Amino acid sequence: MEKTYSLTAHYDEFQEIKYGGRYSSDVLSNGMTLHLGGSLDRHVARGRGGSGSSSTGRNRDMCNVHGGGGSGAGGLPRWSRREICLLSALVFAAGMCVILGSMLALKYISLEAQQDPLCRHDCQRRRTLLRAARFIQANIDPTIQPCQDFYSFACGGWLRRHGIPEDKLSYGIITAIGEHNEEKLRRLLLEPVRRHGGNSAERKVKEFYRSCVDIREIDALGSLPMSQVIDSCGGWDLVAAAAPAGAGWEDEGAPQRPDFNDMLYRTQGMYSTAVFFSLTVNVDDKNSSRNAIRIDQEGLTLPERSLYLGQDEDSVKILAAYKALMERLLSMLGAHNATLKSKEILQLETRLANITVSESDDQRKDISSMYNRITLRQLQRTAPSLHWKRLLDRIFHDNFSEDEEIVVLATDYMQKVSDIIKTTSKR
Repeated sequence: MEKTYSLTAHYDEFQEIKYGGRYSSDVLSNGMTLHLGGSLDRHVARGRGGSGSSSTGRNRDMCNVHGGGGSGAGGLPRWSRREICLLSALVFAAGMCVILGSMLALKYISLEAQQDPLCRHDCQRRRTLLRAARFIQANIDPTIQPCQDFYSFACGGWLRRHGIPEDKLSYGIITAIGEHNEEKLRRLLLEPVRRHGGNSAERKVKEFYRSCVDIREIDALGSLPMSQVIDSCGGWDLVAAAAPAGAGWEDEGAPQRPDFNDMLYRTQGMYSTAVFFSLTVNVDDKNSSRNAIRIDQEGLTLPERSLYLGQDEDSVKILAAYKALMERLLSMLGAHNATLKSKEILQLETRLANITVSESDDQRKDISSMYNRITLRQLQRTAPSLHWKRLLDRIFHDNFSEDEEIVVLATDYMQKVSDIIKTTSKR
């Protein structure tokens, strides 16, 4: 049999030759043989007559194509002119899109750099206004006419959605905001420490907070830390049993008398506990450009002075419960004769309550009537039972002059506290 060769032409959607294949077999893929001399012999069964002439024509085209150049002899795909044109147009369009996009992005960045402070301020203000509007809308009661009952109109939504918790006597928006802020602070304090330096305020406050909420460690230590604090202040019995009886911290004859001013420094300066009075640094109420040391009345454990006076049945119950709690705590902290000691402490607090002005009194609402700016020398004459310069020097790590000015908001109270300290039993 004479050796034959076959060429196959493949067409694209434009009816142009896309690529061709060369076969060394004498039989084409459609079952026909092709002689280089030019005639086709069909080796297919009857019924394919219509397809033979078409295949013959396409294969002849393929022979003419490959006869001149032979570039498709390897059977690799060839791009038509239309495909090349379409691909070039597509690449050009994509390049133009990239260029235009880059130009727009650069223009936007330049505009943002020029207007960023103003834009951010305006956007922040807009967000704040929207948040405030949503808050007001949620708290009002639109079913009530404001001209008839403005309080219910303005607060009806809030009252409907919030009841008074069982552990609180009252509840309002200020309390809710405080709780929200406390939750934010709690999450911040529980985050990992990022500044581990010895003087890092972040490390100190986070470790302090975690020590307060570590219930397992607190239970393991028991009363030991508090007992150590009490012992460092002189213990429960401040003078020996052989000390002479009587009153007066200023009594020079009392043996083994502890330094009262040193204990006051420990409570006020080291443990930040207001004993007999509060000592803070605040903005001067009559000169907001400066800060001032401010002294005010303080020292009661119960929230209101009237509770110590037993003026009604509820006050009597609260006072009895407070005394029972005090006895239990004293016993747990190792105090001997806890009943007697709790009675003496309650008597001292009652004396302080009698000289304390209620916060609801009009006198406490008028800062002008309370404000009294005096020098350290004048303060020493007003309350001579305490060594003020020594106390302030140690607390503020400074060396104040006698002319240093201090704001006293309860002058009468400080005079009477000095008398109570002087006349109270040393024990």
